[in-house]
Formats: sequence, C-alpha cells, structure tokens
Amino acid sequence: MGKRTLVMVLYDPAAADAKRARGPSADAGAVVPYDVEPIINAVPLNAIAPGPRRAAPAPAHAIIPELPACLRERILPALGLRENLPVHFVDSKRVTDTDLDAHQNRFRLPADGVLRRLRPILTAEELDAANLLHDPLPKPRRQPEPEPPLQLESLTAEEGKKVRKKRQGMVHGGLPVRMVDLAAGASGELLLSRWSSSSGTIVKGGGYMDFVRRCSFREHDVVDIWAFKQRELRLFGKTMVDESYLHLFIVKRDSTHHLSRQE
Repeated sequence: MGKRTLVMVLYDPAAADAKRARGPSADAGAVVPYDVEPIINAVPLNAIAPGPRRAAPAPAHAIIPELPACLRERILPALGLRENLPVHFVDSKRVTDTDLDAHQNRFRLPADGVLRRLRPILTAEELDAANLLHDPLPKPRRQPEPEPPLQLESLTAEEGKKVRKKRQGMVHGGLPVRMVDLAAGASGELLLSRWSSSSGTIVKGGGYMDFVRRCSFREHDVVDIWAFKQRELRLFGKTMVDESYLHLFIVKRDSTHHLSRQE
C-alpha cells in the first residue's frame, strides 16, 4: 500500500463552535486535519506489455567416465579404424546374471542411454534395423485366461514331447554390431535389437556366449558402455575410408576408473 499524504490546515475553535450551533445545514467554514489521497500514475497490470521471459536454466551436463587411453592407442588401430574416430558414451550398468546366462544368450543395454545417446548417432536405416526408429505404443494389459489342468496321462508320447518342448520366443532381426572388451577383444557379428514386447534393447546372436566367457567382467560388476562407428568416406567416386560395424566397447570399472570428464 502506498504512503498517504497528510495535509495540515489551521483550526479555529470559535468557528467550530459556531458551526455546531448552526447545525448540519451550516456552511462548512472550518476545516480539520484530513487525509488526501496522492495522485498515482499507474495502469492496470494486465495492460502492461509482458517483458522477455527468462530462459530456463540449462540442464547440468551428465558426468561421464574418462575414456581409457588404450582405446585410441591400441584397440582402434587393431580394428582397422582411424584413431580420431568419435567415441560416444552410452551408459553405465551393473552386469546381471541374465547377461551371462547361456539360456538368455543376450546382453541388455540401459534403456535411457539407448534413447538419449545411442539413437542420435545412428542413421534412419540403422534405427529401423534395430527396431529403434519409432517408440513402441503402450499395450493394454490383459488378464490371462486360466488354462484347464493338463492331463499328461491322456497324451501320447509324441504329444507329451510337444507339450514339454520349450516355448520359442518371437524371432527378432537386428542391426549388425560387434562388442569389444579389453580381455576378450572384439566379438564376431552380433545383432542389436529392441524387443517390441518389453522395449528392452539387447545384443544377441551366435557366438555371444563364447565372447562373454572371455570377457573381463563378471556378475555384479559395473561396466561403462561406449559406442563408435566409422562411416564410409568417398572422394571422386573412390572409397577413402571403409564403413565399419557399430562397436560397443564394454569397460569394467575399477578403483582407478574415476568420473572426471563432462559430456
């Protein structure tokens, strides 16, 4: 609330007594101290043109681990790739028993790292091959219908074998990829794909378990995942640099592996 201006005038007692004697119809000849509203030069708030909005603070950069020097010194040359190839941090994860299980036969990648850091470095064709081009639509939940009890004694031997046979999952394609580990080296061709049912992104394929058995990481180890891919370079119709697989470099964390660089 603004300050109010107080105006002081002279007070004449005789004139005040005379006014009371004349009654309310008498002329207001005497004045007493009273408040005077100051003149305010203002306009309604909704009439003021809005000023420029403050920009939202930029999100803090995600801290990523330091890239092992051996990648550019030894691994990239051994793979036939140039040493200044861009290498992108994908995410960190803890290795689970399912990553090492022969029945699962796959390595699961963190979903957030795939969406935020791996997808932007792939082409539309590569994203489509890995089932990462479009976000899957959420599926409504349905309650499974109860199945009647199975009477195995009423089945023939051939029918019993079919019942006991392991149910096969949906066949998925994928984007050709190679995994790289400091101890195991590079794997053969594997496939990167996202499951439509669970939206989990995995690396799978024949030879995966052979690669994992040679790897330096074990269950409960924390690993950092890096991605790199050499693009083909043509000059005057001649291939100067060959296209490479997408590589996923899996690095086990240890006491000397600190978070020291920002993305």
